[in-house]
Amino acid sequence: MTRSFTLLCIVFAGCANDPGDGMPVRASLSDGQVMAGEVWTETLVLEAGMGTIDIPLADVGEVVPVEGAHLGSSGGFVTVWLRNGSELRGKWADPELTMGLDVGGETLQVDLPVHDLVRFQMQGGEIWPEASVFRVATTHGDDFLVDPEASRVVLVNELGVFSPLLSECLSIRPSGDAWRLELHSGTVLIGDLESDEVTLALDVGPESVTLPAEMITSMEWQEWRGSGQPSSADWYSNAAHQEAKQR
Repeated sequence: MTRSFTLLCIVFAGCANDPGDGMPVRASLSDGQVMAGEVWTETLVLEAGMGTIDIPLADVGEVVPVEGAHLGSSGGFVTVWLRNGSELRGKWADPELTMGLDVGGETLQVDLPVHDLVRFQMQGGEIWPEASVFRVATTHGDDFLVDPEASRVVLVNELGVFSPLLSECLSIRPSGDAWRLELHSGTVLIGDLESDEVTLALDVGPESVTLPAEMITSMEWQEWRGSGQPSSADWYSNAAHQEAKQR
């Protein structure tokens, strides 16, 4: 089976490297070394099939290889997990990471061997929804949650033009050469999307993303069972979110 991915170039927008002013991070390497320190940035910039998107680093949970033991064995393909369980998948192109490590009473700046990176985590636990979530999946492996009260689609057929908010929709998915849209009211509409692109608002991460409609495989409500409160874990782990998605 051919595997396709959204192309992501991950860049950390830098700022002054003042000790103690950075974002706490932990990097695990394939030889067993673990680096806990800080990076001096507030934004993770992605160059993706959805365009350039700026993600607050505070919203990022962790970055892991798509497959294999480390980034090198995965060919540079990574999954970026946001704290609410959203996933952005693609290739980390020309990554460079400089971390500040507190050792011997001073902060040492270390250039990480990204080829050997197994896991790159941010401090803090996961975020759980208070209610149902509206989940979008793509052919490229992206799997993320959107704000259904601030996102809509426009469907056109012989009956007219319909532009419901996602909060009104039970599900939206391709149906042959058309799209099938089912509303909570029981109405089912089949037609074409007005545009080749869909803009969706996000609760966590960038304010919105715009992606080609042909990338979307499903858009639907789901029930996630979690603690309902952010975890008290020192470092984010995607394990609980993965379990919620598989139920």
